Amino acid sequence: MGCSVNTRMKRPQTTDLPRISQVGEIKVKPEIFVQENQHRFAEVYRLGESLGSGGFGEVRICFHRENGNKRAVKIMRKDLMKNDRKRDDLEKEISILKSMDHPNIVRLYEFFEDTKRLYIVMEYCSGGELFDEIIKRKNFQEIHAAQIMYQLLSAVAYLHNHSVIHRDLKPENILLEDTNDCLNIKLIDFGTAIMSSNKVKDAMGTAYYIAPEVLSGTYNEKCDMWSCGVILYILLSGKPPFDGRDDTEIVNKIRIGKFSMEDEPWTRISNEAKNLINGLLCKSDSRLSAAQCLQHPWITSKARRALATEEIIQEVMRNLTAFHTSNKLRDAVNTFVTSQCLSIQDTRLLREVFRSMDKNGDGKLSREELMEQYVRSIGAADAEIEVNRIMAEVDTDNNGYIDYTEFLKATLDMRKLLSSDNLKAAFRMFDRDGSGSISAAELKKVLEGGLASDDKVWNDLIVQVDQNGDGEIDLQEFQDIILSKL
Repeated sequence: MGCSVNTRMKRPQTTDLPRISQVGEIKVKPEIFVQENQHRFAEVYRLGESLGSGGFGEVRICFHRENGNKRAVKIMRKDLMKNDRKRDDLEKEISILKSMDHPNIVRLYEFFEDTKRLYIVMEYCSGGELFDEIIKRKNFQEIHAAQIMYQLLSAVAYLHNHSVIHRDLKPENILLEDTNDCLNIKLIDFGTAIMSSNKVKDAMGTAYYIAPEVLSGTYNEKCDMWSCGVILYILLSGKPPFDGRDDTEIVNKIRIGKFSMEDEPWTRISNEAKNLINGLLCKSDSRLSAAQCLQHPWITSKARRALATEEIIQEVMRNLTAFHTSNKLRDAVNTFVTSQCLSIQDTRLLREVFRSMDKNGDGKLSREELMEQYVRSIGAADAEIEVNRIMAEVDTDNNGYIDYTEFLKATLDMRKLLSSDNLKAAFRMFDRDGSGSISAAELKKVLEGGLASDDKVWNDLIVQVDQNGDGEIDLQEFQDIILSKL
């Protein structure tokens, strides 16, 4: 263990938090299933090839020993984390990533810790970095650049709505989902991200992409928008707007703020694209927000794509209409499987439907967005009734929106979702001690989500499922209640 590094991850405090006093008050979110795995990493995963290395460790491919799932793991050496600041940054990164539920933000699955290392297990994207694709292509056609920027801006809008500033947006921190499709991206590396709704002072970032206000003093989330402008400039031209022989020269040019869109290939690039870049590479006070960029004419005209047919959209809407949350345990299992067990390929088509319904691109579906879709399909009068029912059933965390995972679990094929392997994985998640049965205490440990609660809540949840009256849930009882009425 490093000399000044704590042994285990800090646990959330429950003081002064809302109290769960009945089963109906349990809020099931994907983040509650992102937990520290008490087993040794090598018992659960087999390591594959290296994807890259840095000052504190490396990122490698890993394979789940039981189901073969291919994932990425960030391995951090504790002896290289010489102070508590780095450890705190790592815990902050985990905390932020846990709470993210967006189709273009990499998903965090679990983390491990032993005496020498920390392991953070995440979604694997086989396409590599956007940076490498830029090197290969030199520059992108406008329609392709717009599709990439739409996804990036949607992710950034989602972050900013949750008071998260990424602070290191660059093509190296944007992954392509797979080698066959360079247009679907995932935002990664939240090591320098910060949660703040106020001005920030400490300078963070990479020279080419850093905003001028970060160099000169206090700044806010608009620093991310400057970085988006630099990325867009590079996508279209293949080179940065502010270049130099070293970081000092680059930073000096950023402070001056002058850049050119006169030479090739800019003569062939639309005025709308240039207008968006000008709206991003400007002073912070007049710089566009992510939400404003998503409504910019260049994005709305170039980034549209119809990968989901009307027939598929109608089928998804029927699934939303039919979705019913019968009990909290089933909802928890559905959420766990949707967020922890499915691959990018399993959800790709549904993600396109989600994107087509998410009119403002903020990464969640509002009541108004659902109404717009259903009014076109079944008329205003019936749509009002249907959308009210959908919101009541699908919005299981009661935040007033249909979040991405809520959408997926309501629209996926339940028989595929609740396969034997997935159910066994869910059972193991709850069976913390590996005894072969789930106790009220184990339900509490998983589902409490850092809040305070009454023991009666978890005993009542057991009673709803426990068929033989022994006060615990065995695998057969677990499968029976989850698969009933399918």
